[in-house]
Amino acid sequence: MDVLGDILSTLQLRSTLYFRAELSAPFSISVPEDRTVIRFHVANRGPCLVTLPTGEATRFEQGDLVLVPHGAAHVLSDSSKRQPRPLGEVLQESGFNGRGPLVFGGGGEQTVIVCGYFAFAHEAVHPVISSLPALIHLPALAERSYQWLEQLVSYMEVESREQSKAYSEIVRRVAEILFIHVLRSYMGAHPNSTAALLALGDPQIGKALALIHADPARDWSISTLATHAAMSKTVFAERFRHMLGTTPGKYLVDWRMHKARMLLDRGDLSVKQVAWEVGYESETAFNRVFRAHFGMTPGRFRMRGVNSDNEVLNSVTTSDVSGISRNS
Repeated sequence: MDVLGDILSTLQLRSTLYFRAELSAPFSISVPEDRTVIRFHVANRGPCLVTLPTGEATRFEQGDLVLVPHGAAHVLSDSSKRQPRPLGEVLQESGFNGRGPLVFGGGGEQTVIVCGYFAFAHEAVHPVISSLPALIHLPALAERSYQWLEQLVSYMEVESREQSKAYSEIVRRVAEILFIHVLRSYMGAHPNSTAALLALGDPQIGKALALIHADPARDWSISTLATHAAMSKTVFAERFRHMLGTTPGKYLVDWRMHKARMLLDRGDLSVKQVAWEVGYESETAFNRVFRAHFGMTPGRFRMRGVNSDNEVLNSVTTSDVSGISRNS
């Protein structure tokens, strides 16, 4: 089971390209905070400096990619000495209308970057995503990675310009591939990366995650998962919590609710069928757990409008959600 692919697919990863920015020194642009998205910048030419509010700064050059996983405000500039201009002002001053490149700067050394974002349906949260660092920098070493990155981003650019009939589905799939490559490249370059990321490749915890993701409706107990992972129940539970920041039981319930939300958005199953698909024989029990997670019943969630990205859900998470079995 490709757990990472299942996570991104179920959380309904999507991606949008903001623009291709053709910048020239001196330039300094302040990008506002948006905690609902994961911003990315790919350098096609020249250097650029990205600086977070904490003062953390990273220089990226041709072929490099930087990811701002939690949507923090940041500054893109040719030098840390520049006074940044708000992005809104830059867009207005440059006359950018959503088509063609964004051209801005003082006419000096050229920097070209492609800017976009990843987002998940309804601000979905998963330990693998929430545990990512504030900034990820993937340098384009000569022996690896830039070609696939350049090709994928170029393909997304073409599709976004042409707006073909299958545009949204094509870009979604390409975004998923791009994001998986980014995370795997990051994990490869940082063997001591976040515990939640490491859990995906852990021989024991990773096996338990694969079982849950392959069949989330099954009545998985901690004992059964521990047996499959070849660990004692106590050691398994402790290691799982250490790596994922949650218990195996709560992870299973949370994942079932993510699956349920995706199926409700898809719209081809009744609420009762969705309940069964994610492990609940009792529709009442399913309604109760779903409401505890998302602040509304499955029926109301469906009525709010399929794929309504602008509605903010009241994502109520409980530390002690019961209901792992179909009958709970």
